[in-house]
Amino acid sequence: MIRLGISVEGKTERLFVNKVLHPQLIGYGIGATGIDIGGAVSLGKIRGVLPTLLGSFDFVSTMYDFYRFKRRENRDVLALEAAILELVDGERQQRLLPYIQLYEFEALLFAVPQQTVDWLEGSQKELSAMEQAVRQCGSPEKVNDSPETSPSHRLEKLFDCRYDKPLHGPEIIELAGLPAIRARCPRFDAWIARLEALGGQA
Repeated sequence: MIRLGISVEGKTERLFVNKVLHPQLIGYGIGATGIDIGGAVSLGKIRGVLPTLLGSFDFVSTMYDFYRFKRRENRDVLALEAAILELVDGERQQRLLPYIQLYEFEALLFAVPQQTVDWLEGSQKELSAMEQAVRQCGSPEKVNDSPETSPSHRLEKLFDCRYDKPLHGPEIIELAGLPAIRARCPRFDAWIARLEALGGQA
């Protein structure tokens, strides 16, 4: 069994890894564990946790929100992933697979608006608003315009603060199923595929 540690931003992502991603990867011979970095993600903070993670797991990946990443210094998501990889050297780079969620974990819920609305007991009004946001932005992974209209803020506003990130996010994705999310989120899908491919490196 390949041991995969996934450094995540907080409780929501940790629950997602342990409840949704681990069952998906176990069939590939990979045991995934989410490790909470405690929010306020920055390159400096990541540098501090990587040695322990790489010493404890066969492979390490990350799942941080681009939206909340601190001190990005005008780097785009690809440049930030490259910067994370550069925090280690030598053979450790071969065991590190950085991933940053564009733009925020809640973007994944915009890939399955009907399940989100059903779970949060919404109506056609909320469903139409979610679908319109995706159409305007081009895809669920591009739903982010400003701090007021990031995916999580949109959900809090749409559902009158009924959306509880740690509670509802992983549960909705578990209900909808990873295939439905992956079909509409190519960046997220590519990350999952990279993790699945680790199963061939046992």
